This record gives sequence, structure tokens and C-alpha cells, in this order.
Amino acid sequence: MNLIQTVIFSIIGENTLDYKDFHDGLLSLSLVLFFFSLTFLIGSILLEPYISLEFKELNFIVAMCSINFLFCIYYLWQVQRLERIFRLENKNIVKYGKKLGFFTLLYLPHFFIFSTLFFADLHELELLMVFLIFIMEVLLLGLVLKEVYDLVFQDEFSRNFEIEQNRKKYIEKD
Repeated sequence: MNLIQTVIFSIIGENTLDYKDFHDGLLSLSLVLFFFSLTFLIGSILLEPYISLEFKELNFIVAMCSINFLFCIYYLWQVQRLERIFRLENKNIVKYGKKLGFFTLLYLPHFFIFSTLFFADLHELELLMVFLIFIMEVLLLGLVLKEVYDLVFQDEFSRNFEIEQNRKKYIEKD
């Protein structure tokens, strides 16, 4: 089963996402979203005279891609911190989940504003890039919100059991 299937099934299913799947999913989705946004930004700037982009649309694309860059860098930083956080006490893991959830909630308005690009008069290739970025954002938000739910809103006994199980399986093995 590949990573995208694992992410999708963990988002819609009852099973919890383990440490390794969350780490790999967050890393890969953040990097793919970063490079898709970079491609969309550079393509819009370079092809602006050929695809008849208006100045307002170009500025909107630059703003949306810049926000994507910031959040992708934040999520990549969180991936780097993830192993150290899971080595700490359970209360620190819950704090990590709360912070991750808070910044993800800050990302939600951008997600809805970005989706308005579907209604803009863009070239077909740009609409394809908007669609691909939209899919990556949906997967990223689903992955992060599912993990935040597992870390913050699950009952304490099952959360501690899952954390200990992940520690034994991945962290203490090293």
C-alpha cells in the first residue's frame, strides 16, 4: 500500500495514524505542495504575457503561493521536530498537537481563498496546477487534522496507549 492510500484510509477510517506514516505523509505532502506552488508561481510569472494574466490575478497567485511556501516550511520544521517531541513526556506531545492544530486552523482560510482560483479566468494549465495544489492541500489538511484529533481529542488511555506503541515500534528501536 503506498503512502497516499495510507493517508486517505487513515483520514476516513477508524484506525489511527502511526508515527512513521504521519512523519512520511507530512514530509512528502509538504514537499510536493511546496514544489507545485513554486511551479505555479514561476509559470505564472514567466508565462504572464502569453496567457493574458491580469495584474490582479498575478498578485493574487503570488500571495497565495507565498502563503503556501510559509506553511510548507512550517510543516517541514514540524517534521524535523517530530522525533524529538515523541521522545518527551505525553503532555508535551499533546502540546505539540495543539500547536500543530492551531497553525493548521490558521491555514484553513487560505485554503478556502485559494479555492476561488477555480472561478478565475485562468489558462487550462494554470487550472490544472490549481487543481493539483488543491488536492495536495486537502490531503495535507486531512492528515494533520486527523493526527491532531488523535493527539488532542482522543481519550487519555487510548492516546497514551498509541503513543507508547509508536515509541516501542519506531523510537526505541533506534
